[in-house]
Amino acid sequence: MQNILKNKNILVLGGSGFIGSNLINALTEFSSNLKGTYLNNKPRIINPDIEWIKADLTNPNVYKNLINNIDYVFISAAYTRGASVMVNSPMDLVTQNIVMNSYIFDQCYKHNVEKLLFISSSVVYPEKENISMVETQSMTGNPPNIYFPVGWMKRYSELLSKTYSENIKDGFKTVIIRPSNIYGPYDNFDPEESHVIPSLIRRVVNKEKPFEIWGDGKDQRDFIYIDDFIDGVINSFNTNFKYTELNLSANKNFSINDVLNTLFKIEDYYPKVKYDLSKPQTIKSRHISNEKASKLIAFNPKINLLNGLTKTIEWYKQNEL
Repeated sequence: MQNILKNKNILVLGGSGFIGSNLINALTEFSSNLKGTYLNNKPRIINPDIEWIKADLTNPNVYKNLINNIDYVFISAAYTRGASVMVNSPMDLVTQNIVMNSYIFDQCYKHNVEKLLFISSSVVYPEKENISMVETQSMTGNPPNIYFPVGWMKRYSELLSKTYSENIKDGFKTVIIRPSNIYGPYDNFDPEESHVIPSLIRRVVNKEKPFEIWGDGKDQRDFIYIDDFIDGVINSFNTNFKYTELNLSANKNFSINDVLNTLFKIEDYYPKVKYDLSKPQTIKSRHISNEKASKLIAFNPKINLLNGLTKTIEWYKQNEL
């Protein structure tokens, strides 16, 4: 496969976040003409090939100099928060993302960007348990109630990008990526904002007692290591579709208890676990199929859960403690 990234002018929006940091680091292999944006989190990848720009992407005035002469745009910018915000204040995640994504797509079109890749989410899929979610199911029924506002926000953003690609003259090409649950180095380990794996890693490494889990620990999710995910992103970008949507997942589910027991084994720490069934819980099982990505880009994740968690713990100890 010819790599279309070679020597192109590339912009990574949200380049200092979890996905963005890993992505922009990987892109240095292909281009020395890289720009990355950041806002609250300072850049963690320092490289002479990367020009870092502080930018509030909800402000339309930042785009003129940002996107001028850019060939490709990777959108990993998102206003995100942890599970508690998703449950208690979900609309906090909607407005800013809608405004930001609307400006991004509009400015990419006006500045003649050739192609963009948008990191979406598997929350676009309907509330169906024990069914393997494939790309064509994204608009069948409503997202799960707990993800309803965010799910529709992501759906709208996807449809907006598709409009620019397929329904407007000289629109840009678009790749939509729907990941499962990504984990690995540069993740957000903040107690107030972290997702399930970084939250569990922080607590296990810190030998938390008592060790409390929301729910019964039997919820099942697909977890994909960041290096596998980034490989999939770059290979997806190298496809030649006008518009396409791809799931990127490990194609295998694990329960929260599976993750927790693996972490206990790595750290040789075996506390008594208290299950709090009174706390809000999400849906019990979500399986995200990567069959389409497997066929189109030969996507085949290589890092298993044990190795991925071990690598992530090592990074956390070296960089966050």
